[in-house]
Amino acid sequence: MVNQALNEVVQKIRKAGLAKFKGRSGATFWKEKDFLGKEVNAGVVILPTLGCRWGRSSGCTMCGYVYDSYGSSQEEILHNFKAALKSLDGIEYLKIFNSGSFFDSAEITQDTARKIFSAINAQSEITQVQAESRPEFITEDALAAKDELQAILEIGIGLETTSDYIRENCINKNFTLEDFKRALKICKNSGVKVKAYLLVKPPFLSEKEAIGDAIASAIDAYKLGVDRISFNPVNVQRATLVEYLWKRGEYNPPWLWSVVEILESVKKKVKVPVLSHPTAVGKRRGAHNCGECDSKVYSGIINFSATQQSKYLKNLSCECKEKWEAQVELEQFEH
Repeated sequence: MVNQALNEVVQKIRKAGLAKFKGRSGATFWKEKDFLGKEVNAGVVILPTLGCRWGRSSGCTMCGYVYDSYGSSQEEILHNFKAALKSLDGIEYLKIFNSGSFFDSAEITQDTARKIFSAINAQSEITQVQAESRPEFITEDALAAKDELQAILEIGIGLETTSDYIRENCINKNFTLEDFKRALKICKNSGVKVKAYLLVKPPFLSEKEAIGDAIASAIDAYKLGVDRISFNPVNVQRATLVEYLWKRGEYNPPWLWSVVEILESVKKKVKVPVLSHPTAVGKRRGAHNCGECDSKVYSGIINFSATQQSKYLKNLSCECKEKWEAQVELEQFEH
């Protein structure tokens, strides 16, 4: 489940990062478009909590969100949430992130979770709420808090890949596909929807390998019964193994063309919404193309994700696409 050599390297980087970065005490929030059977207005709230339990002890090779964590009291968490929610009027879909696990009682107690859900009920236009969690914290007892919520509950799980080999040796995720299946079953039995987050281009994979794994993992996740699939292209976050490799010229974020290829291919093969909301697009640390077409391609990805209409991906073009195609084909001879 854990590659000890890889884990030791990640732990060393994590220890230095935690000593340097002190977190953020306030909530962050914004509005965006998403898809719930149709294009809808969505709200995003990022709550500072103690942070991901795995992230504090070691963590994933690409994730630096733990450095934004903050030892907020439960009262502060609830206050921050209510203040953010007040500014997110007119939304149908609310996404709650806490850079860790919503159902880990060390981050958010069940009492606080119930109070958060109760506050959401006051905004009757919200029909679906997403929270995130690692699978080990998804239990029948933990999900009891959802009884307070009138809207549909969806849990996002960072599955990343359906390959245990890649999850262990490239991502250092510290759980298996069987762990995910167990959590998925509990959610289904409790009437909770599941969104599977899949990673695009973990370290140590070529562009071609990353595309293939993302597509295969999405099809696998669909067959397992997830309700939605969201692709997260890697962005180079501070004090991570990915950043270490990137600074040495041994890692590059994925092309946006790769994201387009993945979305187009998967959309043809599954019957659930397929989404991607890339971050740091067009920057050296984020998914990008040549710089000239980044904004156009990103808009196509976002519009596709909000509507599920492939037309937004079909007519994208740029001279750099040929360079991407050549790289995808030639990289296989370098490995």
